[in-house]
Amino acid sequence: MAKKTKELPSKLYYSISEVAGHTGIKAHVLRYWENEFPTLKPKKTRTGARRYRQPDIDEILAIKTLLYDEGYKIAGAVKMRRQAKKAGAQVPQASLDQLNIQFERMTDADRLAFLKTELVEVLEMVKDLKTTDGGASAPKKAFKGTG
Repeated sequence: MAKKTKELPSKLYYSISEVAGHTGIKAHVLRYWENEFPTLKPKKTRTGARRYRQPDIDEILAIKTLLYDEGYKIAGAVKMRRQAKKAGAQVPQASLDQLNIQFERMTDADRLAFLKTELVEVLEMVKDLKTTDGGASAPKKAFKGTG
């Protein structure tokens, strides 16, 4: 699509006409995509007017890329967006923070030594869990009484 997109002003909500102008997708197509793509759900006012936020616009642009640039059909694009959303939701932010290890200033030998130390510590924690909680019953005991 060679149509130029307009620059959006910085605000919390955008109307369907603003989003249509920015993305180059007509308003009736955006309404149709809401029915086809479960990942696209803009807020609606009491009168039914759609109010798009930046994540909605990002979703529209991702869908546009799949359909118009990469040549997917609707069903394939729906599947790709579901997979992308699922993949993004699988790793919580706390886990990402724990995985952020600074290796830039380490040599290869230092990296391997660091990883070996960390893995030995993890192995020790697993062994401790097995001996103190009786092995396979550990998760059951840890969650017993919550309901």
